[in-house]
This record gives sequence, structure tokens and C-alpha cells, in this order.
Amino acid sequence: MSSLSPSHRIALEQRIQPLLQAQRQEPVVLHHDNTAYVVKFARREAGRLWREHLSSFIIWLLFQQRVSPYQLRAGSIAHEAQRLRQLRAAGITVPALYLETPDYIVMEHCGESVEYRLRRTPYDRDLLQAIVQSLIQLHKQQQWHGGAQVRNLTIKNQRLYRIDFEENTGNAMPLALAQAYDVLLCFNSLATHIQQNQTLGVELLQRYLQQTQQPEVRHLLIKVDRYLQRLQRLLPLLGKKLQHSKDIRQTRYFAAILHQSLQADASS
Repeated sequence: MSSLSPSHRIALEQRIQPLLQAQRQEPVVLHHDNTAYVVKFARREAGRLWREHLSSFIIWLLFQQRVSPYQLRAGSIAHEAQRLRQLRAAGITVPALYLETPDYIVMEHCGESVEYRLRRTPYDRDLLQAIVQSLIQLHKQQQWHGGAQVRNLTIKNQRLYRIDFEENTGNAMPLALAQAYDVLLCFNSLATHIQQNQTLGVELLQRYLQQTQQPEVRHLLIKVDRYLQRLQRLLPLLGKKLQHSKDIRQTRYFAAILHQSLQADASS
């Protein structure tokens, strides 16, 4: 844990107390002595249990492995603090942790949301490659995110930071499965930002496959590919409105780039 001077710590605690009394749920940015901090509070999101059951079902559907939804339950604020320490020790770029209490943690502010940056410059190839490189680095260190969507990345001084480690996926399932799930979340979330450009998507996914060289993850992604190819054949049975929904379009996009990438990787 990074250190704060006693006076600095007291000043931050005094500013956080009114936020606790107001029962704030969302993270808050506080500025003190020309330094920005992020305060994240202990919370239990409404509808979380339903999402945990849905995630468990999706994992079973795509990977044919059963994971209890109760094991997927979001960790406590202490769990997130522990993950930050573990990842930082492994050399992963995450916010420095300055203060930990049972009710909140105080972290380094790590710049602008990558998702917002991509909305302004959706075809920023350097940024897109950096996103994939960040995932490669994470997995090469035998780590997992659990929330690998683009929305959980920030950028500061041209450096990417991973944030939001509430998810418990890596403790609930084998490492390879957690990493394959990271790939699914990451590339599915990229679909909108690159306008479902399949050529670019294949280029980025091939970069991941070629640089990680993890047979177990690749085997799981082959399972996903087989399932998604079968699903594609069933899509005409859906109504036109459902076929053109955002979720279905993103799924079809991921199915296309995954299939092409695996074929190219097998032939190389």
C-alpha cells in the first residue's frame, strides 16, 4: 500500500466522513493538495444476484463448465483492495492503494476513461493495440480481471490502467476459464467502438492469440466458436427486431472475428 502522511490521511478522512453519512454508492473523485484521489465505497448493487446467475448461465452455455453463481458474487471492498495489491505486485498497471477501511478504499486517480476516449476517436489504432497488449500482459502474468470490458480501463500519460476488481471470477473458476472470459468481455465491448470492423477485430484478436500462446485458453475459445457457429444458424428464427438488437449484433461480431482468428491461428 502506498503511504500518506498522517496529516494528509486525516484531511482525507475528514472529507470522506460526510460522504459516508450520505451513504454514497458511486466512486467519488476528491482533490487534496493538488492531487486527485478516487474513493470507492463498500456497496451491494441492486440486481446483482440476477447478473451473477446470468453470468453463470453464459459460462455454462459458452464454455460447458458449471460455476456457481454464489461463487461469482462480487467481493467486498477488502477483496478489491487485495486484488489491487496482488496485481500491482505482479507488475500490472493498476491504481495505487492509499487507504483501506471496512467502509471504503482510497486509490490513485488514473486519468480519463478509455471508453470515453474511444467514443471520440473510435479508430485510434495505437489505443486499440494498447488495450489488447494490456490484456496480453495481464494473462502472461497468470492473472485475470473479471471485468475486462473497455469501460474498466483508464488512460493517464499514455499509460493504460485497469480498474474495478469487484468480480470474483478468477477465484470461482480455473484460471484458463477466467482468462477466456476476459477475452470474451474485452472483444465484445470493443465491437461498438470500432463499428464492428471485422478486419480490425481479427487483427487485434490474432495479436492476442499469437502473443499469449496459451493452449488451455485457446481450447476454451474453440468451444465458444463451435457454440456461436451453431447459434448463427438459429438466428433467422428470431424476429427481425431481436436480430438487430445491440447484444445480438455484438455477439455476431465476436463470433465472426473469433472464427476467422482461430482459423488463421491454426494455419500459421
